[in-house]
Amino acid sequence: MQSMRVVTVTTFFPNAADRQRAVFIENLVRAMMSRCRMDVVSPVPRVPPFGNKPEWCAQRGIPREDSIEGIPVHHPRFVVVPKLGLFSGLGYFLGILRTLRNLTRRGPLVVHAHCAYPDAVGVALAARLLRIPYVVTAHGSDINVYAERPSLRPQIRWALRHAAGVVAVSGPLESKIRTLIGDAPVPLVRIPCAGVDAKLFAPRLMPVARQALGLPLQGGLVLFVGQLVPIKGVEFLLDAWIQLAREGRLDADDLLCLVGDGPLRQSLEARARAGGIADRIRFVGMVPQTDVARWVAAASLLCLPSRNEGTPNVVVEALASGVPVVASRVGGIPDLVREGESGLLVPPGDVPALSAALARGLGANWDSRSIAASVADLTWDAIAQRNCEFLQEVSPP
Repeated sequence: MQSMRVVTVTTFFPNAADRQRAVFIENLVRAMMSRCRMDVVSPVPRVPPFGNKPEWCAQRGIPREDSIEGIPVHHPRFVVVPKLGLFSGLGYFLGILRTLRNLTRRGPLVVHAHCAYPDAVGVALAARLLRIPYVVTAHGSDINVYAERPSLRPQIRWALRHAAGVVAVSGPLESKIRTLIGDAPVPLVRIPCAGVDAKLFAPRLMPVARQALGLPLQGGLVLFVGQLVPIKGVEFLLDAWIQLAREGRLDADDLLCLVGDGPLRQSLEARARAGGIADRIRFVGMVPQTDVARWVAAASLLCLPSRNEGTPNVVVEALASGVPVVASRVGGIPDLVREGESGLLVPPGDVPALSAALARGLGANWDSRSIAASVADLTWDAIAQRNCEFLQEVSPP
């Protein structure tokens, strides 16, 4: 299998401007490198050559050729027209075409696109022009959100129907993709893209982790890890925490900690102040994976109140650490969380249900060893093996 060349193409990959971006794809690629020859093409939206917006300045600093911890990464630029997402797939195609053509000159390869839009659409256009096989992994919002838009659904359907194979990261996503591709004879498998590095995420002593982070040794700690963006539903978590505080159901040392950053941070901070819980919440910001592991070990519960999800990596990491999860019943989360055994599930956006689940979770006695054992098979090594076997199976000889 080592002779197989795989080119992963996705915007979901760390870069010089955001080293913590989509590290789960980095973890998968790194695990696949022992089985396949790997390249990564991670397109970056083109930004104006002038202007002082911080995000523009950061993106201009991303080199076109880079190495992320030993992984060779190409960063071609592609055009995104604001408010005209209909054309993002075409812009993506034009951006990656030259890079993919150069990679094909080195010998046969298979392209592995992560995300159905715009990535898979752009890859499909380029792959058909260059006559190379491609496989698509759909992660969640690409099918749950983008594929529901009338302007994008035909593009996504076309890209999936012409793929050599399609990977769904969860059962619900697999069902939606089957409906989307119809009678096209496209191999479709379910492989989670959520694994765990057992060296980082394993049951640890909570007091040791809290002491290292300067946290109170007593009291419950509810942890959120992720981007502060609308789809993550963090405002529901804040409202549930406000409800618990107003009802007097929090102990003096109970704390809510948000690890991550994003465009909603300021509005969420204002929401916390308005709700009178500013002293019961910490906005931690972005931290490296080693620190994420420490925060997870310090937590009583992980909470993920998302509107939509694929198979979230942070849930697997929490469970592998023996930490129970309170989350929305969406995407692949029910495949991971066993109700009452490793966590509690609530309808997305239901603040009273989320508040009740948090109170119940904080008051319960959980079996950390049993929780960790529930995801013992979800290592990056095992997931990489399944991906490589599928890519080999659907690639022409």
